[in-house]
Amino acid sequence: MINIAVVDDSAEDRKILTDTLKRFTAEQKISANIVAYQNGEDAINDTAQSFDIFCLDIDMPGFDGIDLAKKIREYDSEVVIVFVTNMAQMAIMGYEVRAMDFILKPIEYYAFSMKMQSIFNIIDKKKSKNIVLNLSEGMVRISTDDLYYAEIKGHYLFYHTKSGIYQQRSTISELEEKLKGLSFAKCNQCYLINLKHVRAVKKDDVNVGGDWLKISRPRKKAFLQSLANYMGGFEA
Repeated sequence: MINIAVVDDSAEDRKILTDTLKRFTAEQKISANIVAYQNGEDAINDTAQSFDIFCLDIDMPGFDGIDLAKKIREYDSEVVIVFVTNMAQMAIMGYEVRAMDFILKPIEYYAFSMKMQSIFNIIDKKKSKNIVLNLSEGMVRISTDDLYYAEIKGHYLFYHTKSGIYQQRSTISELEEKLKGLSFAKCNQCYLINLKHVRAVKKDDVNVGGDWLKISRPRKKAFLQSLANYMGGFEA
């Protein structure tokens, strides 16, 4: 579920943007919760909500969109901020609050959908989950962000992570299923790689977390395409 806040003092513009977001998320089959606010104070004070994206008008009376973005950045440095405005001349102000993009009013659906697709792809890249490894000496919980790659040897998976290497009796197909939808791809039958940690590719080798791993000929095209899609911000 993606939570989106729409903040605009114009009831008409709020409805247009909300309806446009609903159309986009429905077409993309994205589960989204969209909440609209008339002013920035209401959005900030709604502590019951936690948002992934803020779509802000700039020209609002009193607490304008730039002020609201600054306030948001005081408590959340990562949340996506998008300005939806007719004030193109204010774009420079977006750098101060690290706005991801600007969408100009009146909204044109094709341009809007292209921008939103890129934004959602970036959000997807940030996705991670915790997985529990049952080891011979106990259990450990790791974040997929900390997993460089998994290696299969016989009946055991070796998890190469930032904190060390863990061994668990499992299969690589079972791990693939657990990591479905995240930024992982096989470079050969033995390795499942976290694309976030790819440092370089040279001919038939890929560097992941400092280790060079072989890219097999049968998997090379699909793996490089997945990597290119990930680096370019498109779905693999």
